[in-house]
Amino acid sequence: MVMAVPFLYALRKGLRDELWVIGKESAVHLYNGLDLFDRFVPVGKGGLSFFIDAGNQLRKMNFARAIAMPHSFRSALFFCNLRVREIIGYARNRRGFILSRKIEENPGIEPTVQHYLKISDALGVPRAIDAPILAITPDEENRFDQEFAHVARPFAVMVVGAQYGPSKCWPAGYFSELADSMIEKYDLNVYMLPGRDERAIADRVYAGIQRKDRAGILSMNIRDMKVCLSRADVVVSNDTGPRHVSAALSVPTIVFAGPMDEEYTAYSSPSTRILSKDMPCRPCNRKKCEKGHECMTEIKPQEVAGIVGDIIGKKI
Repeated sequence: MVMAVPFLYALRKGLRDELWVIGKESAVHLYNGLDLFDRFVPVGKGGLSFFIDAGNQLRKMNFARAIAMPHSFRSALFFCNLRVREIIGYARNRRGFILSRKIEENPGIEPTVQHYLKISDALGVPRAIDAPILAITPDEENRFDQEFAHVARPFAVMVVGAQYGPSKCWPAGYFSELADSMIEKYDLNVYMLPGRDERAIADRVYAGIQRKDRAGILSMNIRDMKVCLSRADVVVSNDTGPRHVSAALSVPTIVFAGPMDEEYTAYSSPSTRILSKDMPCRPCNRKKCEKGHECMTEIKPQEVAGIVGDIIGKKI
C-alpha cells in the first residue's frame, strides 16, 4: 500500500474526477494527512456478503472508471459486479476478459512503484513524485502520546518478522546482539513492533537481550506504528512492510535484503540502506531457505552496529 502512494498522488494531482479508494480498513491510516482521495470505502473480511452488500450500495454511484490495482481475479470481478463502464488494470490471473483497458506488462522485473505509475502513464496523468511519502497528523500524535507515554526517546525500532516467510528473517540471536550493542554503545532504547503472527519471534529476540530494562515489545495498529516509526532514531528491519513506512517518513532505515531481488522494491530513498551479501544462490526469492541461509547469516551484528553508529553520529 505504501508503494502505491506515488500513483495515488499522480491521480489526485492530475485528475479532476472524484477519487474513491476501496481497501482494507486498517490501511486507510497509512494515508492520513496526504489528502489523496475523496472517500475511503473499507473492506472487511470480504466474502459473498461483501460482494452483495457493497455491490448494492456502490452500484448506485454509477462509477465511470475503476482501477483494479490488486492483480486478483476477485478485484476485477468486484468492479464488474458494480457495472463500472471502464475497468483498468493488468491482465493477470485470467482476468483479462473482464478488463476494458489492459496495461502493458514489462517482460522483466519491474519495481512495484514503477509498476503502479505505469497505470497513471496510460491514463495520461503526469507523474508528480517517484518515491513514497507519508505524513503524521496531530490527532495521530496525540493518540500515540496518550496510549504509549512509556515509549522513551531516544530509541531504535527493530522489525524482526516478515509475513512473506522465514527466508526474509535475520536470525533472532543477531537481533538480540544488535539490540545490546545499540543500548550500550549509543544509549538507545530498543523496541520491537511485531506484526500479525510475529509475536513468537519477537519473544525469542527479547529473551536473548541482556539489557531487558532498555528493550520492549510493542503491539500497535498501523496508525500507532506509523507514529512510532516516525520518532525512531533508526529502524533496523527485515525486508517487509514497515521498512517502507519508515523510509517514507524519512527515518534512517537499515534493511536486510536477504534472498530477495532488490529490484522489486527499488525506488529513490536517501533514508534507506540496503544490506545484502553476494551468494551463488541469491536472489532466490524463496519463502524458505533450503540451504544454510548464508545471505542473512553473513550479515553480522557488528557490521550493522557500525552503520547504526554512523547514523547516530550524523545526528549528534
